[in-house]
Amino acid sequence: MATNSEIAKAAGVSPAVVSRIVNRDETLRVSEETRARVLKVIEERDYAPNAAARSLKSARAGVVALVVHDLTNPVYAEIIAGAQKAAARHGKALLLGEAADLGDGQSQMEDLIGGGGVDGLILQGAGTEMDRALARAARRAMPTVLLQSGDAKTATLVRMDDEEAGRIATRHLLELGHRDIGFLDVSGGLAFSQGRASGWREAMTAAGIEPATDWIGHGGNSFADGAKGIARLLEAAPQLTAVVVGNVVAAVGATAALHDRGCRLPEDFSVIAIHDTDLAAYLRPALSVVRMPLRLLGEEAARLACHEDATTGEVITLAQPPELIVRASTAPPKG
Repeated sequence: MATNSEIAKAAGVSPAVVSRIVNRDETLRVSEETRARVLKVIEERDYAPNAAARSLKSARAGVVALVVHDLTNPVYAEIIAGAQKAAARHGKALLLGEAADLGDGQSQMEDLIGGGGVDGLILQGAGTEMDRALARAARRAMPTVLLQSGDAKTATLVRMDDEEAGRIATRHLLELGHRDIGFLDVSGGLAFSQGRASGWREAMTAAGIEPATDWIGHGGNSFADGAKGIARLLEAAPQLTAVVVGNVVAAVGATAALHDRGCRLPEDFSVIAIHDTDLAAYLRPALSVVRMPLRLLGEEAARLACHEDATTGEVITLAQPPELIVRASTAPPKG
């Protein structure tokens, strides 16, 4: 196998230039003709060791980063499992990061992304400026994939059919006989939350019901947010007999708050949530949900993040539809 010096001599450059081209040093200032000449000599003489040769042709580091908001959220377990499976299939490791840790400019994840320590980035956006800045920085150096929400002009956006999820949940309650059905959103500013709210509203309108403005409230994506959200919603609209909650974690908090108010589920009130977790099945009463293809979402995102030619600006909606899972938290209204 040729040495660095032999490659440099054959290409008419210094050994330092060869090293910097092999390592893809973006600060190196050489002409494209020179770079192409060096790479041609490298290929002809089989210069790089096997690992480095693979690096030239595909990944630089063999790592894909997945950054989410709140790693403790059980909804992410399926996304992570799917991403891990797809990353391994492409010979890469999956590195998990917490978005909140990127804000101080000191995190190891931020250094890795900025310094080329990862080959692709999957970002679960929450609509923050930090999300947008991270996506802008990453897209210049690596394939960047946004999950469910974000600016598709700066990355590839992969989403699920959130509108249909909202429709399915609401139709279930309508078919049980409910008419006064509220909605707790995750965040009014995020596309996926808006989609679920739109699905709720469309199903209500199709049933001849025009929801009042105070029938929709903020439920967030935490237990505490869900508990506070259902309390505020019922204070504003006490006539409600059922609610669609945009996030299953918030729904758990909402059911706890209802129990503390002396409200029996499903005799007095029905609750259905978007997303499914093991926790939902083991609540009492077990929580009715609309199951989303979270594992497939993670798989598709990681697949795209592993390809350097991923199309920036593309919006991909998963073909697998949401699925209604009826458990014990929904029933016909009293009377």
